[in-house]
Amino acid sequence: MPLAAILNATAVSGDKTDILRGQLIFASQMLIEYQARQAAHAGAQAIFIMVDQVTPIWSRMVDRLIGEGLDVHLMRDMASLVRLFPRDSDALLFADGMVVDQRYVSELGKAEGDALLVVDDDAATAHLERIDAVHRWAGVARMTPQTLFNTLDLIGDWDLALTLLRAIVQKQPARIVVERSDVLEGRLALVENQQTADLVGKSLSRPVNSDHAVVGVEAYTLDPIARMVSMRLLRQQMSAGHIRWGAGAVALGGLAALVPGWNLVALLLFLLALFADMVAGHIVSMTRMGAAHGWMRFLVPALVLCGVALLGYWSGARFDGLYLALIAALALLILDREKARPIPAWAYVSSGTICLILLAGIITAKLVIAYTVVTLLAIVSLGAMTLKRLGR
Repeated sequence: MPLAAILNATAVSGDKTDILRGQLIFASQMLIEYQARQAAHAGAQAIFIMVDQVTPIWSRMVDRLIGEGLDVHLMRDMASLVRLFPRDSDALLFADGMVVDQRYVSELGKAEGDALLVVDDDAATAHLERIDAVHRWAGVARMTPQTLFNTLDLIGDWDLALTLLRAIVQKQPARIVVERSDVLEGRLALVENQQTADLVGKSLSRPVNSDHAVVGVEAYTLDPIARMVSMRLLRQQMSAGHIRWGAGAVALGGLAALVPGWNLVALLLFLLALFADMVAGHIVSMTRMGAAHGWMRFLVPALVLCGVALLGYWSGARFDGLYLALIAALALLILDREKARPIPAWAYVSSGTICLILLAGIITAKLVIAYTVVTLLAIVSLGAMTLKRLGR
């Protein structure tokens, strides 16, 4: 079933009456932008944002989201929503100012029929809307088009989110329960002021929650540092796109260093480029900005693998370098396509793994042997990936 999202941006924040909850800054963007990107990441093909009036702030936000390829609409009244919302799509509903860990939003995106995200009713969740004696609403829900349109026809001037919530509850929906630890650690919260937004942002945007996949030796060497750096740059509102372009420039510098035979310098530049690309990947994952930047996520690995092939050609391992680059590229595409890891992270022969092994080969003056070894390892790794996929 196709999916579209309904977001609410009408509630006033607790800071100033002229600032809405949706306009609070969260993870380097407006909170409503974060919700929109979460919805898109969960599969929403169109996003409808309920506002009291269309202002320049909202218009600029819509332009940014449309620039990322999202289909976004500002709705001022119920009649417009009824007219424009696709009749064959389920609706993903977000409460005004609600922030939830992406994995729960994605789980709702995969649900079928009416479904609610709920938390246990206790002291830590007493401020949330009660559903029954057991659960309270965690601020996100999924509903069928029948439930949505049958309710929209009756809403009038009532609160949209709460009215739709009551309609879903009457349908005996499936319930997805948020873990208590996520509530206590701030990965689910109703954001009503900037201070709360900052606190929750630090929790939800921690790199430990990043779904940016890093495999190979760099998962245990470069990536822990990249996670810390990405968190610091995120707080400084550094653009992941700019970091990726910079990483690409460094990788090009590595290719240029191969021409005069500065092989050691080239490999060090390749590793630096891969490190910067990891940082950018974590920022994209944490902020949901840029839909992982499309083809740009392949820019640095592609340049590095070109360098691996050229280095092999000029160092006496002509075919090993070419085969190695092709095998690593194929493994990268398989991992990106399936997202899941068929084998453990350490078992991948990634771009970083290749560079580190070749670096050891240069230091020990055994570069041709290093190419032979890493090519054999890459073949074994790709074979293991293939067998695991076939055995599912």
